Amino acid sequence: MPSDVTESLAPSRSRLGIDDETYTQLSRVPYGERVAAVARAALARLDCPQYLSALDNALIEEPPPFGTDAYADIYCEASQDGQWMAVSLITNAEREGDGAKRLWSLGACSDDENEQQQLKRHAVDESRHALAYLALLDLTFPDATSPAFRKELNALSPGFSMDQPLCAVEGSPYAKLPSIDDFVQMNIAEIRTALHHLMQRPALATHCPPDNRSRARSIQQSLLQDELYHVAYTAALIERRAQSGRLNLAELFTRRFHDFNLITLEELGDRRFDCSLACCAKRPWCRAKAHISDA
Repeated sequence: MPSDVTESLAPSRSRLGIDDETYTQLSRVPYGERVAAVARAALARLDCPQYLSALDNALIEEPPPFGTDAYADIYCEASQDGQWMAVSLITNAEREGDGAKRLWSLGACSDDENEQQQLKRHAVDESRHALAYLALLDLTFPDATSPAFRKELNALSPGFSMDQPLCAVEGSPYAKLPSIDDFVQMNIAEIRTALHHLMQRPALATHCPPDNRSRARSIQQSLLQDELYHVAYTAALIERRAQSGRLNLAELFTRRFHDFNLITLEELGDRRFDCSLACCAKRPWCRAKAHISDA
């Protein structure tokens, strides 16, 4: 792989071959094969052999529960409850906003200009995604929240833009030099989020008013494209870092999948998906103001 592969990612996402057909193709893949399929779809035009080898090994050693039929069945059952789906969109928005702040701090502390710009762009994407999930809430469940509470929810996005100078968020534990371990964890998280998009799209369609489905689908398509791009650029950064040969990449991936699997199993007990902040447990008013019950 050329040493400047990550630089080649930056100019245009379209060059990665991620388009409207990607969702259709991935949605046809059996659940048990989707983790690897998502990674390979993201890397369709990139050569990252060490990354893919480490990923494939980890999938054998620590098969993720979020890549199974049982996981998809639990999500499908939970998503039939419109109230659950509304809260899920709010927690997704909070997670994206929090992730944006973490990435902003990591980017501010990077000593590599290319990595810095990639992390900054990722942070801007996550900041925008927080608002995108709230837009999906508006389109799918127009009466789920009061106007006052809906206005408050906009604060979940830190509002980052590429025009802003990078600076570490005060007190952030992510105000540190980014490591290959950080990129591995980010990569796994992005793969998991992409898998959730594949399940979320048909689930939201069952609740969304017909007149709003086209706009909701457009937002979801943009989100999926962004997540696959994030899988691709973090894979390329991992590949570049791994070229030094000083790290057992397969062992690191296996260890981090083990960690993600434990978190995923814990979340499943509460019917939470991709909700690392546990929004509803942390903020009791979240369920109440969104007219959500535990029933």
